[in-house]
Amino acid sequence: MVSLLPRFIVMESVDTVGYLSYIHEGGKADGFLRFMEPEVSGPYAKFEIESSKKEDLFHIRSCQSNKYWERTRLSPVPWEHLIAATNKNKEEDKSKDSCTLFQFISVDPAQKTYRIKHVQTGCYVRSAGSEPQFPKFDHGLLCESQEFASGNADVFTVIDWSSLMILPRHVAFKGPNNKYLCLYNGSMPYFGTDDIGEPTAAFEILPTKDGKISIKSSKTGKFLRNDWWIWADVTSTDNADTFFRPLKLNDQKIALISLSNNKFCKRLTADGYVNGLAAIVTSATEETRIKVEEPVLTREIYDIKYDLDNSRVYDEVVDVVSRNSATNTAEEPSAMEVKLEYEDSKSSSWKTDLSIMLGIKTTMNFNVPFIFEGAVELSAEYQSGVEWGKDFGTTTKLEVVNKVMVPGRSEVTVYIVATKGKCDVPFTYKQRDILYDGSSVLREVKGGTYVGSNFYGHKFEIKVKKLPPVTKE
Repeated sequence: MVSLLPRFIVMESVDTVGYLSYIHEGGKADGFLRFMEPEVSGPYAKFEIESSKKEDLFHIRSCQSNKYWERTRLSPVPWEHLIAATNKNKEEDKSKDSCTLFQFISVDPAQKTYRIKHVQTGCYVRSAGSEPQFPKFDHGLLCESQEFASGNADVFTVIDWSSLMILPRHVAFKGPNNKYLCLYNGSMPYFGTDDIGEPTAAFEILPTKDGKISIKSSKTGKFLRNDWWIWADVTSTDNADTFFRPLKLNDQKIALISLSNNKFCKRLTADGYVNGLAAIVTSATEETRIKVEEPVLTREIYDIKYDLDNSRVYDEVVDVVSRNSATNTAEEPSAMEVKLEYEDSKSSSWKTDLSIMLGIKTTMNFNVPFIFEGAVELSAEYQSGVEWGKDFGTTTKLEVVNKVMVPGRSEVTVYIVATKGKCDVPFTYKQRDILYDGSSVLREVKGGTYVGSNFYGHKFEIKVKKLPPVTKE
């Protein structure tokens, strides 16, 4: 039995040594799976569950490398068979060793735990222990036995990626009264300023490895904590009072849940406090809704690097984009010109792993990957004015004249046939922010995905049809 699986997942084993990822060091071990990712939101920990043509069987794709899970070997590693994200294509033929079908078998629906079976062999996937001679493969994924593993080594927790809220490092919170959260007397958060540049309106988001967050005042260095009212007065995060979980409400707004009492934080005026923040309600009411903004004066995005080796092309469709005909009523062949008009459409989008759309004005000019003859290459084109998550589409009207020899008493139809496909390309980039206090923050950002679509492989096809004979009167 399998319960409904999320589209994007993160996996954790019972020994909680890390989240499932894959080796990516540039050697022959690249792609082999290991529980090695320290953070649940790390880009290498994200996998997509793709349905197959067969009910309740799935393909599992790494969202970073765009490779599918398969059962394979690697000499001289002592284990017979391991699981690696190394197959560029899905394979549904169960008779082939390269079959990429897996079955998820629910163990505890409440805890979202599963066993995973390799369909072609019937063997269960399990976490390996440590191997002193091959430490690179510690806590890798084995697939050798059709029996359950001891110690629940074949039981995995599946986490819904979409449930994780990935926020920027530096944020400002705008409350239901359209004022920013700031500090009164240096320790009492309240929604009281119209100015995002107010020194106490800037906060830092510090995520934990398992997806919780703590929130620190950029001005005082003190963390927010729940004591019914929310205070910003502690210097460490050694208890549950300082941990929160953001709940996404839409592309710009969140609600904050205090993990010390599992209550939502709402704007509140009471006990002499005005527009304070208190963790006291059990649902996301209007007063809990907080808009997230970035307290950034200027932002520069540069040095984008596309990982073309780990790109993928999919959803390819062959289509007739134009057709026209020429008719020769004479008895002798004739060279004729056929004019064809068609539209060449392209689309591009650059996405990041951030859970919300912040709308900060940033000038970004990126070169554009395109599909050429079924593979992704970097074109000479540039897209200006890029905004994260926004689709950029262009349609160009083109005209071509094709000369054909038309046989006597015949009609020739010329077709332009092309393939339209989509591509995903992982990318990284550097980001330099100037904050309102004048400080500069430089970081390298991973986990970006370019999504594009275009026509390619244009070719002419010709069909000849004889005209009916001339009827003599």
